Amino acid sequence: MRKQLFVTGALLLAAFGAYAQDAPALPAVPQPPPDPTLVNPATDSAQAVRNLFRKRRNGGTAYTSVGGLVLATGVLAGPFSLGTTESVAISVPFLAVGIGKLVRFGHKKENAIVKQYQAGKPLPAAVRKRLRQEHFAPAR
Repeated sequence: MRKQLFVTGALLLAAFGAYAQDAPALPAVPQPPPDPTLVNPATDSAQAVRNLFRKRRNGGTAYTSVGGLVLATGVLAGPFSLGTTESVAISVPFLAVGIGKLVRFGHKKENAIVKQYQAGKPLPAAVRKRLRQEHFAPAR
């Protein structure tokens, strides 16, 4: 029985490997590359700021969630949970980092910075130094 499962699994993996080697379908008519002179750097930078703030808020949500879960497992004492003091000691740094990110990268600050930038003011240095090339990529 084990040999049959092994052989079946190997055949399935080989079939998926062969499927992965297929060439992607290309469009019937090739599309010209976009004209770089048509890109507005102001909207590009504003979108990069929005991407930066969104990613940082997502990180803050993740840290806060982990800290809250650790704290909840300590409070709801089960057979595999930590004690209350240990769970508080572990969860406080996660909660502090998460809430700090949520406060620093909130929607109000994001909208204020983008509005000031579109009005002609430069981006704050704290935001400018955090921008990376990945923030300028189009959102997926």
